[in-house]
Amino acid sequence: MPNDNFNRYCEELLAKYVRRNQQVVTRHLESLCTIIRSAGHVVQTMYGGSVQRGTYVTGLSDVDVLLIVNQSSLLNQSPAVVIQQVRRTIKERLPNNSVRAGNLAVTVSYASGIEIQVLPAIRTTSGGVRIAEPGSAGWSNVVHPENFARRLAEVNDANNGRVVQVIKLAKAMANCHVSRPSRKFSGYHLESLAINAFRNYQGSQDPKAMLKHFLTHSATAVKSPIADTTGQSGYVDEYLGPANSRLRNRASTYFSQMRANVNSCTTRAKFNALFCEGD
Repeated sequence: MPNDNFNRYCEELLAKYVRRNQQVVTRHLESLCTIIRSAGHVVQTMYGGSVQRGTYVTGLSDVDVLLIVNQSSLLNQSPAVVIQQVRRTIKERLPNNSVRAGNLAVTVSYASGIEIQVLPAIRTTSGGVRIAEPGSAGWSNVVHPENFARRLAEVNDANNGRVVQVIKLAKAMANCHVSRPSRKFSGYHLESLAINAFRNYQGSQDPKAMLKHFLTHSATAVKSPIADTTGQSGYVDEYLGPANSRLRNRASTYFSQMRANVNSCTTRAKFNALFCEGD
């Protein structure tokens, strides 16, 4: 397939993602925030959420809403109590939806496949936030999700806005290629890989070239942990274990396979198969 055709199909697919997802996600977010506000809580869209960063693609659970409890009756409660109260509040208003309480957040699932995570947090005087501390009954150290959003914006701007587009394509391709839920990449991890891949990128800025560069970079980079700049955890990809672990080597194989699939894409049908799109 000529590169021009591949790139044109990518542009068409990106436009479809915007039409398909933007209105639905916005409607769900607004409805959910209204429910939480009606219970007397303060809601702020999380800087780290993929909708805020413009990288959301259906199929990956990376839509986040930050629930600020400073000015509510939940302020002096433990994270576990807050999470359970938020779950009950949402479930009362959305009885037909799956509403799950986890260690850090409440996850609300919709029939469209979208999942929105509500993270209770305390706003600090420094401008950061404290969220539930994994493995603890208390609140975390100060987290700065805006640090990550700023780094992504800088790299995206330096590449004429193309990095966010490549992230969307990479998320969709990875979600299609890796079928088992327990093996899927997190959206935050893929975005972190993209920041590193394109920090000093000097190549062509067409979709195919940038997608291949991302996959080539990631096949090697995924073997080593990536530090978390927000302060939320030590590494953004802790779920893959230490450097050169079995899980990391398997993830590297996935990226290499996806790159090979891009290289061997010769027809529109094969292109659609890359992203699990219908003919």
